[in-house]
Amino acid sequence: MTFTHQPPKLILYAQNGCNDFVFNIPFSLFQATYQGQKLFDFGVCSDNGKAIVSEFGAKIAVNGDLSLLNTADIIVISGFVGDVPSAKLCQKLQTAHAQGKKIIGLCYGTFVLAFADILQNKTVVTHWAGERAFKDKFQNIQLDSNRLYIDDGNILTSAGAFAGLDCCLYFIRTLYGAKVANELARNLVSAPHREGGQAQFNAISPISHAKDKKINELLQFLSDNLDKPHTLDELAERVHLSKRSFHRHFKSATHMTLTEWLTAKRLSLAQELLESTDFSIEVIAHQTGFGTASHFRMQFKARFGVSPQSFRKSFGG
Repeated sequence: MTFTHQPPKLILYAQNGCNDFVFNIPFSLFQATYQGQKLFDFGVCSDNGKAIVSEFGAKIAVNGDLSLLNTADIIVISGFVGDVPSAKLCQKLQTAHAQGKKIIGLCYGTFVLAFADILQNKTVVTHWAGERAFKDKFQNIQLDSNRLYIDDGNILTSAGAFAGLDCCLYFIRTLYGAKVANELARNLVSAPHREGGQAQFNAISPISHAKDKKINELLQFLSDNLDKPHTLDELAERVHLSKRSFHRHFKSATHMTLTEWLTAKRLSLAQELLESTDFSIEVIAHQTGFGTASHFRMQFKARFGVSPQSFRKSFGG
C-alpha cells in the first residue's frame, strides 16, 4: 500500500472516566501503521483541551479541544460516561454530519450520536446492556439488537468493546482493503471478522418470579416442565382464568406473551446445556421442549445469529 495523498484526518473524542478498554481499541488501532505508513492523521480531543483520566486512572494526553473536530474527516466517539453530552459536542457532531463526514460511535458512543440528533432514518447498534435505556430515550431511532456493527451512510456504530475492534477493522477494510485489515488483525491475534452478532453474548433472563401469585406458581411449573408441550387452554385452566384473562395477567407479570416466555426460557436452558454438557443437539432439543433438532437449530439461529454448534465451540467448557 502506498499513499498518493495525505491519509484522512481522524479525531478521537476522549472524556474523563472513559472505559479504558473501549477507548484503547480505537486509540491503538487507528494509530497503527502498515509497511511503515500511517493509516490516519490521528489526533485526540477533549471537551476543554486538557488531558483526561480514564476509569482506571490512566492519564491520556490530547491534541486539543473540540475545535479539532472541525478539521476531521472522521470522528470517533468511543463509549460515553455521564447522562448527557455537552451542547458544544452535539453541535460539532451536527455540523460534521451535515458536511457528510464519517462519524463512528463505538459501544455507548451511539448514545452521543443519538443525543446529537444525527441518527434520523439510520439503523444503529449499541452495547446490549444499554439497549433498554436507548429504546426508552430514543423511541424513534431504529436500533438493531443483534449485529456487532452497522454501517449506514456516514454513520457507523458498534456494540460492546470487542465489537468495537470488529468495527474498527471493518472500517479499515473499507478504506484500505482486506489485506491491510487482515494484517492488523493478525498482529492483534484477532479474527478479522467474527461470525454472528452480539445476541450470542447476551444471556436471556426471562422473569422467573412474579408478584402475581397464580402466575408465579405457573412460572415455576413451566420452568420445571420445559421439555413438555403446553397449550394456552391447559395453562389457563390450571390457574382458573379465562384465556383472555390469562393472557392479560401473564403479559402484565412477565412483559411477554406465553409463547415468547417459553421460547426465551427454553433458549436460556439450551445455552446452559451447550456451555456445560456434551449432550447431543438432539438430546438438548428434547430437554428444552423444542422437539426436533431442526426446530431447535432454527430457533437458536434466529435468536443468537449463530448455530448451536458454533455457540458451543465459543462458550462450551
